[in-house]
Amino acid sequence: MREHRNPSMEAPQLVDFLNPRERYRVAKSRTLPTHKFAVGARVVHMIGVRAERISCQVTRQLPDGGDGLQYRIRSDRDGQERVVLESTLQRSA
Repeated sequence: MREHRNPSMEAPQLVDFLNPRERYRVAKSRTLPTHKFAVGARVVHMIGVRAERISCQVTRQLPDGGDGLQYRIRSDRDGQERVVLESTLQRSA
């Protein structure tokens, strides 16, 4: 015959500590990175090793692509649009 055990008397298991409410609370408390530049902001984009500086306008904020927050910008010089990382932008003076 099998012995009937009371589940409340057994040692706690790992799954007891990973309940959905706790996971939600921990996930909610983490802060997500926020964009530094708003849509329409004037910025300077630094390109390449020569650090060429191009005046641009932010047209859209994009999510983190793995390397950091991204933006879609339009060049004032030729109207070309490109996607760039936040680390390559500076505020326009």
